[in-house]
Formats: sequence, structure tokens, C-alpha cells
Amino acid sequence: MIHVIGDVILDCYISGSVDRVSPEAPVPIVKIHSQKNRLGGAGNVASVLSDFKTAVKVWTSFASDEAGEMLQALLLSQQIEVHNFQISETSTRKTRILAEGQQVVRLDEEKKSAPISEDALTSIISQINPKDQVIISDYDKGLLPLLGDFLYALKQKKVETYVDPKGSDFSKYKNCFLIKPNMKELRHATLEKPDSDIDAKVRFLMQKAGADVCLLTKSAEGMSLYSPDKKRDFGIISSEVYDVTGAGDTVIAALAFARNKQLSLTDAASFSNYCAAYAVTKIGCAQMDIPELTYIMSQNEAFLNILPDVKG
Repeated sequence: MIHVIGDVILDCYISGSVDRVSPEAPVPIVKIHSQKNRLGGAGNVASVLSDFKTAVKVWTSFASDEAGEMLQALLLSQQIEVHNFQISETSTRKTRILAEGQQVVRLDEEKKSAPISEDALTSIISQINPKDQVIISDYDKGLLPLLGDFLYALKQKKVETYVDPKGSDFSKYKNCFLIKPNMKELRHATLEKPDSDIDAKVRFLMQKAGADVCLLTKSAEGMSLYSPDKKRDFGIISSEVYDVTGAGDTVIAALAFARNKQLSLTDAASFSNYCAAYAVTKIGCAQMDIPELTYIMSQNEAFLNILPDVKG
């Protein structure tokens, strides 16, 4: 099983068209055509894993409000097991208004959550097996405390942990197996090293986080996988980019899934690169369409072997 620990977000997409400007203010009037709710944040990570037909459990917190009820229903519909700590006053919801496929405005409803308690973290540890993987999906909503002792306990159980970080202090994730910052997060976490090159910043960050491995995503420049003694670059896979929303979630979910299927770290990173290239061709958090991925990965037998049967 793959465990996802972090901030679940309700992503609401309201789509419409614009024919005129409001007489009340210089803003477009969006005529609504459709509305969709999707899992975002740690929920999107779990959703990608569900698309890959793998067992997944989410450890999170959302409130007993309208957004929370929608989150519960979405998780249930995708057969995602969830443990809701219910320590949040408000469920986080991001509403995106789209006109002709372009985002016009985003409305955020959120309030910082209380953090998961030490007792709760201990309970999570007891329910994770050595063959499991753990993803920390941090969207900085207050739920995740300092995780050094928690991650150390999992390391002692030989459990691989993958962290999608937020903030500037990556010592919060000390003892993780892999950390996956993007370029903006790398710069934010290494402000004390302004003159260092990217490689030096990554090595500094790895030391700070006590991470064995770093997967740096670099947008149009692909990604780089750093281990203690080497670096492997993965070029961008050509695709028409419509929306980068959730691409980082896709990367870490696909990486953990591939490792769960016994692929090497290098192959797992390459697999996640293909999945991210597919995800950015879709509006919003993309569902992993297995037939499309099978076509995209048709030249790589190792990748085809781990994808679920299309007929399943």
C-alpha cells in the first residue's frame, strides 16, 4: 500500500464563456456552462495512485462542512481509503473560474489547521508495513508538524518516504528518503546560498533535509535526480502545455507507484517524467488515462509492464 499524508484540497472548476464586460466594473462577465469538483493537494496525489489501480490510504484532515462532504464523496468514489483526523475548522477549497479554457480568477477558502499530534503520528507508524511507501504532500496548511522523528522511525522500518515540500526550512523533513522540490522551492530553501550554482544548492538542501535522494523538477528543463555520488538529468518530454496544475503531484505519485512496482530509482524518475508530460496537456488536475499513457510509453517495456491492464 502507498500512504499519502498531507493537505487534501477541494478543487472546484467553473467553466464558461465571456461575451461582454460588466457595466458595474471593468471585469468580464462569465456565463457559466459547467462546474466540476476534483481532489486537489494530497487528494490529487491519491487520485493519481487510484488511477494506477494501486492500494492507497490518505491521512489528512478536513472539516464537516460542505467542502468536506464533497471531499469525502470524491475519495469514496475513487475507492481511496481515508483517515480524517478532523482537526480542521474549515475544509480548504480552491475555486477556479475559467473562460474559454483560460483561468480568469481563483477564489481560495482556507484556514490553518491544527497539526497532527505525536500520538497520531505514532499510530500511523504502527499501521505502515516495510513493503509500503509513504508520500508527504505538504501544502503548508498547518497539518504537518516537524516530521524528523516520524521519518526516522519509518527509515528504521526500511520504508521509503517521498516528500513534496513547502516553505523554506527543509529540516522539517529530516530523515526522509527522497525530497522533490521545484526550482522556486529550491531557491526559497537556499536563500543563504545566493551565489551557489544549482547543483551546490541541491547538495546543501539534501544535507539540510537529511535526504538520501533529491528529485529536482525544472519545468521546461525537465528534472534531475541526485543521489549521494551522482546526478542524472531527464530532458523535457515534448507536449503541448495547457495547465501545470497538479504536475508536481503527478510526479511524486508516479514515482512512488513505480518504486512500489520495483522499478529502479532512475526508471521510476523517468516514468514520472512521462506522466508529468501527459498531465500538463490537461486542464486542472489530470486523470491518468491508462490507454493514452500506454501509447505514450509504447517504446518502454518496463513502463508498460507496470501499468494496469486497460481491460481492468
